[in-house]
Amino acid sequence: MNTSAPPLPPAEELALVDRELARLEHRRSWLLTRRSWLLTMIEGAAAARTRAAGGQPAAPGAGGRTVGETSGRGAQNALLVLGGVLLSVAAVAFTVVSWGSLGIGGRGAVLAAVTGAALAAPVPLLRRGLTSTAESVAALGLLLTVLDAYALRQVGFGGGDAVGYAAAAAAVLAALWAGYGRLLPGLVLPGPAAVGAAQLPLLLWATAADRELLDWALTATAAFDVAVALWVSRRAVRRFAAGCAAVTGVSAAAVAAVGSASAQTPAGALGPAAVFAAIAVIALFAAARSDRAALPASAAAGLALIAGAGGVVREVLPTGWAVSAYALAAAVPAAAAGLRRPRGTARGLGGAAAGGARCGGPADAAADGADSGGSGDRAVRSLAGCAR
Repeated sequence: MNTSAPPLPPAEELALVDRELARLEHRRSWLLTRRSWLLTMIEGAAAARTRAAGGQPAAPGAGGRTVGETSGRGAQNALLVLGGVLLSVAAVAFTVVSWGSLGIGGRGAVLAAVTGAALAAPVPLLRRGLTSTAESVAALGLLLTVLDAYALRQVGFGGGDAVGYAAAAAAVLAALWAGYGRLLPGLVLPGPAAVGAAQLPLLLWATAADRELLDWALTATAAFDVAVALWVSRRAVRRFAAGCAAVTGVSAAAVAAVGSASAQTPAGALGPAAVFAAIAVIALFAAARSDRAALPASAAAGLALIAGAGGVVREVLPTGWAVSAYALAAAVPAAAAGLRRPRGTARGLGGAAAGGARCGGPADAAADGADSGGSGDRAVRSLAGCAR
């Protein structure tokens, strides 16, 4: 049996179609109005962000999108990088190769003029919203300041100590670049560049003055990096400083480990142990100030404490008990983990202590068990229990 409804008369169906078309037209009008309002809100937010960055809003194009550096951004950035590299090569060639063709006054005037122009050019570029172009020109300006320092050295400024002059120049450039970044907050590059330049002064000074202070120079640089990573507001600077802190901290620990391994007396192991203790303090400070860095920083602190204390204890114990010394030293971070500390810090210290204790037992058992009838294995197990 056919249960479908009978077709409407043509007049009634026409009236129904007209009502549906009127409803759709009303809906279409509302959607177009809503779309115009949304485009206005998006353009206003983009203009506000541009003004906050020190530039001017770009002109709107089709579909409400801004016309500026948004179209073909990848190709533009590639061309900007290529242009910056070519200009940098030209500047280096002029400074190094063609340096003798001008007198002192001419050379200084050319470099000063080009450097000033390159450092000033990002100001109008940022006002027009050309951020990528401004970054490329600023990078060229920072390179020219390095060439200025080289030029001053070539004309006899700074005396005869080349390494000492390089250390002083790196410190001055780091300060200048940091100030330049504060004057132009729309630029990202000067801040990380200043942090990178700040890695060199103490390292070069220690190399020139006394290589035995290299571990302390690296430790002090790591402390500076941690301070920058914790207290500077710019995210790019914080991340770069955190990476530099990790590199300088590991380098300081490596140099101290070489000194600890070559020590022949407990007094000789105290110097590297002090460096390890300083590294541990810096890492624990970072762990206390940053929840994200709490676990890795506290684990690094625990390993530094084990390495420092174990190097001293190793020189006190009889020959053949070296690994036992580090297992015993694992009690130091274990005790620190037992204090009232945040969970991430306690986990890092406890993990380092457990790792040091577990590595000590099997190694000493193999080295001492055959000669002492298993007493070495029992001693290490006892020391591992203390560390836990």
